[in-house]
Amino acid sequence: MDFELSDDQASILDGLDKLLDSFGKEPPKHPIFSAYAADVDAALAENGYLDIAREEGFGPLDGALIVEQIARYPRAIEAAATILIAPALGINPGIRPIALSARIDAPARYLPMAGLLLVLDGDAVRMIEVTPDRVEEVETLFAYPYGRLRDPAAAAGTLLGGDAARTLTRKWRLAIAAESAGLMQSALDVVLEHVKTRVAFGRPLGAFQAIQHRLAMAAETVQSTKWLALRAAYTDSEQDCAVAACFAQDRIPQFTYDLHQFSGAMGLTLEYPLHYWSYRLRALLGELGGSSAQARAAAQAAWGKAA
Repeated sequence: MDFELSDDQASILDGLDKLLDSFGKEPPKHPIFSAYAADVDAALAENGYLDIAREEGFGPLDGALIVEQIARYPRAIEAAATILIAPALGINPGIRPIALSARIDAPARYLPMAGLLLVLDGDAVRMIEVTPDRVEEVETLFAYPYGRLRDPAAAAGTLLGGDAARTLTRKWRLAIAAESAGLMQSALDVVLEHVKTRVAFGRPLGAFQAIQHRLAMAAETVQSTKWLALRAAYTDSEQDCAVAACFAQDRIPQFTYDLHQFSGAMGLTLEYPLHYWSYRLRALLGELGGSSAQARAAAQAAWGKAA
């Protein structure tokens, strides 16, 4: 299964790749759990990549393609919520980065540098403008910057009613799938290079059939996650978005386990770059209730009360 990019999509992704290249795609040299690419973030915003879904003639599919490519970068960049969620909720493009949370008192990715926090609040969305003094950083093993509100009870914000909660949930699922696809691709690339050069018993690791089989399964996971995400972006249906997120979250545990196992002991060190993608995947694993919640949502979208 494959599809051909339009000329506009190919041109945009080529320009994006060149921009990312200009900042260097090498992971940080010093051993750290997470690194936020504020410089790249600013350049992406300045060059219009984060507003692609708002431009005439473009939409969620183009946004998902950009989210997937940005997720391949070793340093974390908040792109998915800005590109895929903010336009759907009519949020001012100048307020970002955007953090997402299912509970107002829970830690959220990107909150330490966020300008806006979106919280699922029953059948509504609570939109809270954030300043650094209102946030405390949360130390975590995941390769995202995390934070929580210092005083959640005082964070009233603005309630978005109507279909806002449903829209946020659907687009959040799409964001999980699109970002997972990019993270998986870079993680697999790192390990493929390792098994080509690491020798055991006089042969490269990649020459062993058992490893080849599991790498083929990993490659299938990457491609399936990407195509399901792109389908969800194209149809923008509840069912497709839930299926895409469900598949990604269901596959993450085995995918990350295999890649770290192929990397040996150094795969668990901060000097080895795999964690910049695999640990972020582990963070996405449980968002919005994990794969079981997405499976229930997909069934309900397909069969309604019969589910």
